Amino acid sequence: MAERNEPGGATRVTTVRLLPGMCRRCVRAVSARVSDLPGVVSLEFDVDAGALRVGGAVDPAALRRAGLVVCPDGPDCSG
Repeated sequence: MAERNEPGGATRVTTVRLLPGMCRRCVRAVSARVSDLPGVVSLEFDVDAGALRVGGAVDPAALRRAGLVVCPDGPDCSG
């Protein structure tokens, strides 16, 4: 997980749905698009599960504007 220091306690995590089996170039492109959004402190890709976990106080609407599908709260991101 790429991580930046965040002052204070626990980091909020937002899960974003990705295409399973993304190539490295696609992962780098998504990482570049998301990492500069305000509030992002960490990114964790799970390519096999088709999920990106974004740590920090990032606005889900900003992720949607970046063209990503934000999963509902909870562990299931299949919908």
